[in-house]
Amino acid sequence: ALFAAAKPLLIGTSLFVLVPLVSILAPILFILLHAPRQIGWMNLGVFFVLAFAISWSYESLSIATGFPFGNYHYTADLGWQLGTVPLLIMPAYFGVCYISWQIARTLTEALAPARSHGWPVILVAAFVMVMWDLSMDPSRATINLTWIWHDGGAYFGVPFVNFTGWFLCVATIFAAFALWLSRTGSAGVTAPDRQAQAQSLGLYGGLFAEFVAFAAVSPSGTVTDATGQVWNLRDIYQSLGLVSIFTMGFVLLLGL
Repeated sequence: ALFAAAKPLLIGTSLFVLVPLVSILAPILFILLHAPRQIGWMNLGVFFVLAFAISWSYESLSIATGFPFGNYHYTADLGWQLGTVPLLIMPAYFGVCYISWQIARTLTEALAPARSHGWPVILVAAFVMVMWDLSMDPSRATINLTWIWHDGGAYFGVPFVNFTGWFLCVATIFAAFALWLSRTGSAGVTAPDRQAQAQSLGLYGGLFAEFVAFAAVSPSGTVTDATGQVWNLRDIYQSLGLVSIFTMGFVLLLGL
């Protein structure tokens, strides 16, 4: 959370190049410490393979055809690529998918304890995951140019269809994992205790802290997207902070 909140202070420094790497590795490290006692190594491995394969497939399909996210491409900022998708993207999906799934279990267990890996968890986890992208995508794309939306979009250069595509993609990941658990009888999966629930919420809170911090310390200036549309930096950062407070922040409140 402290690292996320400090990101605005790193802009323009040599350390800012480490931000994408640390942002992805931190959730992965958390999962390696958290997941084995929650779902077991076998289920963790299956979750990783499913998240990697499904997210890579959807990303590759969209880059090639425009479905389901829209027309875009990645720049060289994220390093090595598998085909047209940077290798860091798939672990990022996996990391936040795991956290979102754990939070969904927390939010739904009182309502549907007998279906702890069924549709309630799949749908809630997908919404929790897309809330993160809703708070993040314009800053990564329009401002940082980590990926480029060819046709622009009304949401600060990001198209509406990106978020419906994200929901489809992550819901597929969660549904595939739920199917695996149903076939194996959820072997190795334990009911999350208060400590495990608090840890998942804490990491999601760390992701949330970045958007609030950028809203509080918004740089001035403008940025132009691929279609020539000019956007105000302060408008973007403060809008994303507002969105995150009433989406991710609401999830954190419910979890607490």
